[in-house]
Amino acid sequence: YFMKFWESPIIKSLGWKEEPKGIAKVMSVCMLIVIAMSIFMPSSILEIKIVSTITWASIIIFFVLLAYVLLKRLFSK
Repeated sequence: YFMKFWESPIIKSLGWKEEPKGIAKVMSVCMLIVIAMSIFMPSSILEIKIVSTITWASIIIFFVLLAYVLLKRLFSK
């Protein structure tokens, strides 16, 4: 089922032409969690600690992986 997720029209409209691999997949899932939480969840649900923790953890993981990828590209040249 998860493989069909990356082929859905909604994901295609976000600009993904193929299924991401490795770190890009983790970053994509983190980004989708944050987008879903911020758009589709009412603010009363976002005040629950576990939901808030998942959202903030996704944001932190995304930016840590982004920094890792950028530093890896910077120092590999």
